[in-house]
Amino acid sequence: MWLFLFVVLPVGLVVGSLLLVYRAETIPMRNRDRCYDDVTQIPANRVGLVLGCTRDLRSGRPNLYFAHRIEAAATLFRAGKVERLLASGASRRANDDEAANMKLALIEKGVPADCIVCDHHGVRTIDSVLRAKSIYGLDRITIISQSFHNQRALYVAEHRGIEAVGFNAVDVARPGGRRVRFREIFARLRLVIDIHVNNTQPKVRGAREPI
Repeated sequence: MWLFLFVVLPVGLVVGSLLLVYRAETIPMRNRDRCYDDVTQIPANRVGLVLGCTRDLRSGRPNLYFAHRIEAAATLFRAGKVERLLASGASRRANDDEAANMKLALIEKGVPADCIVCDHHGVRTIDSVLRAKSIYGLDRITIISQSFHNQRALYVAEHRGIEAVGFNAVDVARPGGRRVRFREIFARLRLVIDIHVNNTQPKVRGAREPI
């Protein structure tokens, strides 16, 4: 008993933690080749999944991550690389519906309203990707976000039977993106735990609504 508590258990925890960290560190390497910067090079898919974020920062200034994702999604649509867009986000603050805001912004960029579907339950990246399959019936998608975010989303798709590629929106230069980069370290570690330990499922489920 004492041997287990003071030797086996601590060693197991250390080894397990190291394996999780290693997995998290390999996320970019595993998925970089499936992320595209050039709209002419990316393969076409019927639906593009736009990962959500707030339209405005708490300071009231426009969120450049949001603006760049909208521009990337509209670019894909105009190039005929996707036929429809699934805008997936959540309502994190009062009067801030990420999915609805993305739809409005996409319409302003010339995407027809009837080509945009809103998923208001994309609470986290893993929810957005898994709901694309479980609710909207998508086994093939193009994920649209910044490169670091696409790599994480593709990791979810890879381990949940979804064939996906990523289209990289313009990133946000430092110092504005420094905090996001720091959070990304922990987001990747959490994702590995979600996939390989907890088998995390979407927080909100529902009836299928095939696109």
